[in-house]
Amino acid sequence: MSMNETITISLEKICVSTDFPYGEAWIPDEDKNLLQLSSSYYIDSGFGNKDLEQFWVCSQDFILSRGEGLPGRVWLSKQPEWIIDVTIESEGYFLRNQIAKAFGVKSGFSVPVITQNKVLIVLAFFTAQTHSKDTKIIEIATSQAESLGKFLLHL
Repeated sequence: MSMNETITISLEKICVSTDFPYGEAWIPDEDKNLLQLSSSYYIDSGFGNKDLEQFWVCSQDFILSRGEGLPGRVWLSKQPEWIIDVTIESEGYFLRNQIAKAFGVKSGFSVPVITQNKVLIVLAFFTAQTHSKDTKIIEIATSQAESLGKFLLHL
């Protein structure tokens, strides 16, 4: 199984277990100090699949630096982060808020995949409803991210 297949399976598991229908993976390039969108997974639950596909397509144009945007901040802090409504945040805080508005994205959260104190991947998840921070959802995603990190060490 390839790294991309493994990431996609993990995104699916987290989406299904948290009821957040869209997940994406950002891969850090330590040398260039940049994050690039790698994979996504989505289920039709509160979004139209066409909207999720368009959100994914538009998001591919973004390359983030450490500390920039939701995934960049999680890469820097190595801690999960939750945003109740990405559409009301400034573009400086959530860089994709205009495309989020266009395609119905509301709440989002992100967790790091860490191995040997290094962030290998940053996972981000979104839903069409505003959603207050839910520590149980963060725990589920963090646990899956830990499992993914352990598995990737053996690839």
